[in-house]
Amino acid sequence: MHLRFVFIGLLFVMAIGTPIAAAAQTPLKQPFPPPPPKPPQPAGPRWEVSFHGALVGGGGTPDGTSHTPFPGQTFVMADGATPSRFVSSWYFGDGAALLNQVLQLRGIGSLHPLDRPPGWPVPSQSGAQVGARIARRLSGGVWFEGAVDVGLAPLGFDDATRDRIEATRADFEEAFTALAASAASIITASTVTSTANLAAGERRLLVSGVVQYRGRGRVIRPILLGGLGVSSPVGSPATLTLTGTYRFTTPAQAVIEETDMMQLRYETSNSLVWIFGAGMMHDLSRSSAYRVELRLHASSTKLSAHLDAAPSRVTASPGGVLVLNATSPGIQFSSSTAIVPTLSLARTEFDAFSGEGRVFRLMLSASYVRRF
Repeated sequence: MHLRFVFIGLLFVMAIGTPIAAAAQTPLKQPFPPPPPKPPQPAGPRWEVSFHGALVGGGGTPDGTSHTPFPGQTFVMADGATPSRFVSSWYFGDGAALLNQVLQLRGIGSLHPLDRPPGWPVPSQSGAQVGARIARRLSGGVWFEGAVDVGLAPLGFDDATRDRIEATRADFEEAFTALAASAASIITASTVTSTANLAAGERRLLVSGVVQYRGRGRVIRPILLGGLGVSSPVGSPATLTLTGTYRFTTPAQAVIEETDMMQLRYETSNSLVWIFGAGMMHDLSRSSAYRVELRLHASSTKLSAHLDAAPSRVTASPGGVLVLNATSPGIQFSSSTAIVPTLSLARTEFDAFSGEGRVFRLMLSASYVRRF
């Protein structure tokens, strides 16, 4: 009887405890809902257009090798005894060597050849340039920029090179004036002129693409960049032209007039340009800024020069002949169609200079930037 009451009590406790345990397992509700996700922040303008001006300095042309035409053929002058040789010009090469030999034997000062060491005059190129750039943000602080730059400074001659050319030009007048004076018995009157014409030529067009990394900053941000470009010449070649004319009158009133004209034409080639640089950008507003950069341009550039020599004379019939045969060799001048003068050997498209080498230029630029 006692055991029966114990068993009935255990069943009653189990029946009541089961709902209580089930209720205890029910999860508690959270007191506050989770916060909503933040909306994405605007990334800012993705495009930029800028316009810039720049100053460019550094090496403008590579070093190279000068070449001079071979001497002309030797011949016997109209006196039947004294040798001479045909020359293309008195300004350079074998013509200058022959003229100086005759001058020195007559006790007259010499002419400084145009191709004297270190060689032919070589032009250079540096100065201002302008351009435009367009850039797009790729991600974060990384941008890609395309640019077009046009050099304002043409290929031309610096002051030291101009002084060299002027020395040769002036020597021509002095040499032939003194030569005529030394032969006063056969030259009763003389007129000598010598002119130099230096024409600046081609400019450089640079098309480039660079990758920029822009650092963080509220107003001012640093910039690092690197890329490649192609530089091409635009326009006509640079030229150097020397023209000398002498007019001699003989005792028989025969007039002999000869003209010495030579020209060098300088051209550069296309070149691949490596670009490295750094700078800073200063924001003016959300849509505008200005930028200052220093870029290094490294390229392998070719420079060539072609020589033309076109001696000419005024001829007549019977004309006159002057033979300076007090020295051996001598010089022969002629206005006769039957007698060829010493100055008579034309040259065309002679390769006078060729150079190739690494050229480094520094470009300091300032840009105005618009964003959109």
